[in-house]
Amino acid sequence: MLTHIEIKNYILVDSLSIDFNAGLQVLTGETGAGKSIWVDAVGLALGGRADAGIIRHGQNRCEITICFDCSRIPTAIDWLIQHQFDSQDECIIRRTIQQGSASRSTINGTPCPLHLVRELGELVLTINGQHHQQDLLKSDGQQQQLDRCGQHEAILQNLQRVYHQWHQNQEQMQELTNNLDKRQGEIDLLQYQIDQLQPLNLQEQDWENLSQLHKEWHHTAAWRQQLAQALLLISEADDNAAIDTVFKALHLLQAIKNNHPQLLNIQRLLNDAAIHLQEASHELQNYSLQLNINPEKMAEVEQKINLMHQLARKHHIQPENLHQLLPKLLERLNLLENSEKQLADLKNQQQTILTEYHHIAKNLSEKRKKIAQTLDKQMTQWMQQLGMQGGCFKTLLEPRTDLHPLGMERVQFMVSTNPGQETMPLQKIASGGELSRLHLALQVITAQKEQIPTLIFDEADAGIGGETALTVGKLLRNLGEKTQVLCVTHLPQVAAYGHHHFKAVKQVQGNLTFSQIIKLSPEERVQELARMLGGTASEHALAHANTLLTQSAVT
Repeated sequence: MLTHIEIKNYILVDSLSIDFNAGLQVLTGETGAGKSIWVDAVGLALGGRADAGIIRHGQNRCEITICFDCSRIPTAIDWLIQHQFDSQDECIIRRTIQQGSASRSTINGTPCPLHLVRELGELVLTINGQHHQQDLLKSDGQQQQLDRCGQHEAILQNLQRVYHQWHQNQEQMQELTNNLDKRQGEIDLLQYQIDQLQPLNLQEQDWENLSQLHKEWHHTAAWRQQLAQALLLISEADDNAAIDTVFKALHLLQAIKNNHPQLLNIQRLLNDAAIHLQEASHELQNYSLQLNINPEKMAEVEQKINLMHQLARKHHIQPENLHQLLPKLLERLNLLENSEKQLADLKNQQQTILTEYHHIAKNLSEKRKKIAQTLDKQMTQWMQQLGMQGGCFKTLLEPRTDLHPLGMERVQFMVSTNPGQETMPLQKIASGGELSRLHLALQVITAQKEQIPTLIFDEADAGIGGETALTVGKLLRNLGEKTQVLCVTHLPQVAAYGHHHFKAVKQVQGNLTFSQIIKLSPEERVQELARMLGGTASEHALAHANTLLTQSAVT
């Protein structure tokens, strides 16, 4: 059950801390005092939509903390263990909303995404506000209410899973059927593109290797030209080759008949130079031969590089990624060429899926028929106690013509609120007060089925009064004996039945407005009920308040 809530900097709330107990807790207060603020805060903490506008004026962050005792909620304990949160009996959920940044949520101190907070929230608490009454006027809302009463969640999830399989297959079949006319044109184009790519036999490193080889060959051509010039200067020029020039100089010196040591040394140096030049010429010739370029091979490489450039531009990709294209084209071609077989396979699958869908949907229909009979009986009984004597409640299951994720029928609640009146759709006949009472009765019946540990009713008693209000108070108190109930109410007849009574108070200090919630003592409670009864704590109102409290205590 909900044990504690702490709110900081939320709308009119500066700082608020409330402890809750078992039973029926009622919250009252004057209009505008902020009775529903804590209900909205609980919804926000459990994953409701948030915006910076909820942060109290002058502050930059809002924080809401709610605590639950999960010792008697095994489904919540199992959920906490499954999702690896600290699974002590106490569960603490905190949400922080800050100006200019995303909100943050934690469960037992561990950061948690909002969708998981919402999952846990559904296990520990249900909020019933006036907008939930409006959902009851819609067919989907009525279907949801019936399925909650019947606890059909598991079978509904299974049905929706099969429906989505059917829907996905249906879309694929439609796409294949629509593409049959233009299929051949795409096949021809794909085959043309594949014929261009396949002869290249591209591998992952081809572009890098070809580019490197082309670069080396480009440099080699320049090098060979320079080597040829060097060789020409050394040995192949007609009259000016270095070797010939050295030999001519050597012969001239050898013709001098002089054995002077210095002259002999010069002849020796020239002779060595001639030998070195001859060796250099030989090495140049050998190296030049090693750098021989096969023109045909080079032309083939250049042609392949140019073709890769063209194809890459054509397909809007980089040349180095061109090798990835062929497998994709082949896969697409195979898909198109086998589309007829694929279509036949999908039709076979669809038949199997349809069989499963109808089996599950038929089972769900039987369950709905059974729970509808029980619900009709219980709701009709409640109507007699809630000021609609002679009224009748019936659940109509209307067959659908198309497959639907919610099953083979629409749910329509039919109501007559007076004796002898023909039943009509709920949205056409129920007044605001009648809708409030019917919604409340439905929530009570559902709560008994679902065994939700905490129920919150935000002015669910709107539009009723008198003896009916006493009946509603008694109803909520009896429900509070079995589960925790928190009720925001404006009716003293309902408030008197609370096991615990809280009051919302608005205070103005200078230019600032604050909202507080206080737990009332027995004496304060009498004063508050008297105010609700007559506007002032007159002697008559105080006596009436005491009478209500005495009556509720012995009921």
